[in-house]
Amino acid sequence: MSVAAETGQGLRAYGQVLRLPGARSFVAAGILARFPRATLSLGIILLVSAATGSFASAGLVVAPLVGGMAIAAPLWSSRMDRHGQSRVILASLGCLVLAASGFLALVLTGAPFWTWLVAAFITGASTPDLTSAVRARWTVLAPPSQRNAALALETIADQMVFIAGPPAITAVAAAIDPAVAMLGSLGLGVIGGVWLAAQRGTQPAPAPRDPRRGLVLPPAEVVPIAIACVALGGVFGSFDVSLVGWAELRERPWLAGPAFSALAVAIAIGSVITGARAWKLSAAARFIVFATLAGVVAVGLPFAQGSVAVLFGVILLLGLAVSPVMVSGILVASARAPEGRVTETLAYPTAAMSLGVPIGGVIAGAALDATGPAAALVTIAVSLAMAAAIAATGEGLLRVARRR
Repeated sequence: MSVAAETGQGLRAYGQVLRLPGARSFVAAGILARFPRATLSLGIILLVSAATGSFASAGLVVAPLVGGMAIAAPLWSSRMDRHGQSRVILASLGCLVLAASGFLALVLTGAPFWTWLVAAFITGASTPDLTSAVRARWTVLAPPSQRNAALALETIADQMVFIAGPPAITAVAAAIDPAVAMLGSLGLGVIGGVWLAAQRGTQPAPAPRDPRRGLVLPPAEVVPIAIACVALGGVFGSFDVSLVGWAELRERPWLAGPAFSALAVAIAIGSVITGARAWKLSAAARFIVFATLAGVVAVGLPFAQGSVAVLFGVILLLGLAVSPVMVSGILVASARAPEGRVTETLAYPTAAMSLGVPIGGVIAGAALDATGPAAALVTIAVSLAMAAAIAATGEGLLRVARRR
């Protein structure tokens, strides 16, 4: 593994990047714009489990939703690179509103289950990856010495949504209705997306490409981390379903929201630390090392589920260990993005994680229905071990290829 030192200036690094022209405005817009992508899965778990009484069915509906997100995210992002972010963001938001409204109508009217699956896929495919759009702006605005802090700041922004979103959507779903919670999340996303689209001055310049170019495929050097991020996504899919089931079986469903927020708070704190310090290990090496460490921590989750306090303690440790993995994956993609494909390349880790979420959710949901939350929680540790192994193998193959 190569060793690469990155400039770190402590917590001052965050103040410096936020003082860059236009940074604060697109960061704020990006936080709101993330809400649909961050909370639609949980909203559907709550909606479908309430309608069917089955967590496995909820996981099945989430699968095409997140699969659609994973497939379409690089396509939307590629169009942003070619035509500019503003035009594509507005078009995608219009598609999302129509698709999500159709999905809600099908569920609320009791339409056949297969139509829910189709509508969920269309909704996912209509959801743009506005996280990659914001991160692409940092690659234009922030010099390389400030990228670690800037992209760590974006991970913190992600977690702000996960801190605020799950308890809010869970509370609204419990107090009013899951459909109302989903519509509220969608509304915040539309406001943030329109606000981001209006900020044309910080978006990357459009880069028209050779019209002969065929399929949209990831750059070869990003493939190992992208595949590893599928397993990393499985962590969050398993976590969502397992914790909802754990809270329901304890007859305290409201505990699921605080559990999600505990993980998000820990990831945010870990991201602050990650972006504020200088690292000797390369970003790819950090991904592998911390994924392994997080897997070791996750082994304790099934044993801790009998005590709320102990389980939350393990969740906090897990979040601290996972945060450098998430930041490092984005840094790898940023450093290896070809010219004119920055937004697209930055979409691959996020899309891969989205693809992994339903896989983890379906497996955890089946384990939850069959034997309970302990078995479901095991899938989190397995997913992290797979992420570390895939990344290590892929980086090794890349080193061999470079030598040739």
